[in-house]
Amino acid sequence: MDIIYQRRSIRKYSDQGVEKEKIKEIIRAGMAAPSSENEQPWVFMVIDDKKILNEIPEVIWCAPVLKKSPCAILVCADKTYAKDPEDFWWVQDCAAATQNMLLEIEHQGLGGVWIGVHPDKEFVDGIKHLLDLPEQVVPFAIISLGYKGKVKEPTDRYLEDRVFYNKWKDLYE
Repeated sequence: MDIIYQRRSIRKYSDQGVEKEKIKEIIRAGMAAPSSENEQPWVFMVIDDKKILNEIPEVIWCAPVLKKSPCAILVCADKTYAKDPEDFWWVQDCAAATQNMLLEIEHQGLGGVWIGVHPDKEFVDGIKHLLDLPEQVVPFAIISLGYKGKVKEPTDRYLEDRVFYNKWKDLYE
């Protein structure tokens, strides 16, 4: 459980690059995630080209961290792996993969932050165009990562008033 509490969103990195073996282990953790009907619809794009990292914030306004990142991983769904390409279970599958990767990033002694792409149509279309993604591939999220330039203390975010048993209770009673 320690790794869960230690994982924090890190947006400041040192200049040190991330080793390819660490990136491979991070992606391996993503591929270990559960998926609906075991479809495993995910595909991953490692982005370490500074030109591309600098261009992404032009299409995703909330991603300026990428200009300071040594590396990022784009998490996508490839609908050709789905039994029904019209279903949206891939969203949950890619979310589980993304969370696994964030935990492995922490385990590797790195920091990272989840940047949402889907379901914002402008972000999705912008990334598809910028990275020349095929039609059946939907960008889900970008994980910015690198060696931590800032360390954050672990945190416990448990809130008792957000836990219900068996039936809903009014939060405002």
